[in-house]
Amino acid sequence: MVFFDIIQSYIIKGVIILVILQSMLLLQNLLYQHTEKAVLEEELSTASFTFSSEMRQIGYNSSVTPFTIAETSRVEILGDVDNNGTADVVRYYLAPMPSSTKFYLERTVNGGAPITAGRNFRKFYLTYYDSLGHTTSILTKIKSISIQATMENDKQFYGNYLTSSWQAQIFPPSINK
Repeated sequence: MVFFDIIQSYIIKGVIILVILQSMLLLQNLLYQHTEKAVLEEELSTASFTFSSEMRQIGYNSSVTPFTIAETSRVEILGDVDNNGTADVVRYYLAPMPSSTKFYLERTVNGGAPITAGRNFRKFYLTYYDSLGHTTSILTKIKSISIQATMENDKQFYGNYLTSSWQAQIFPPSINK
């Protein structure tokens, strides 16, 4: 009888240890998922801040039409983004990531080398509006820009990718006088 009690106590201890280990692994996975989500949101926040700040500079120190390209996933503007008193040509566009269905958001200033403003974009969609709030593709009539962007991480958690989204409507002061 004592032998069976000893075996039974070892089985119970083993089950308790397994439950504790499983709980620790679950907590570790949740911590990793939350960390990945925070990193993803920080990357999107950085890209959105850079993009929206420069879009607010559209037309500063420029006497010509501030838009030279206005497409759904590509825009080129004139504006003094480096605050040196002269208009710069700033271009944002999507570039495919190697071996992926996601994109980099690339940025160039005055035709220089592209700088990655963000990565892992699933969606980066621009819509342009005139002064009456109607969508327009006429460069001289654009008064505001709507942005819809979604980033997605590289790893799956429980069969799903983590995503972070950003939507904004920008009314550049220099073209809304």
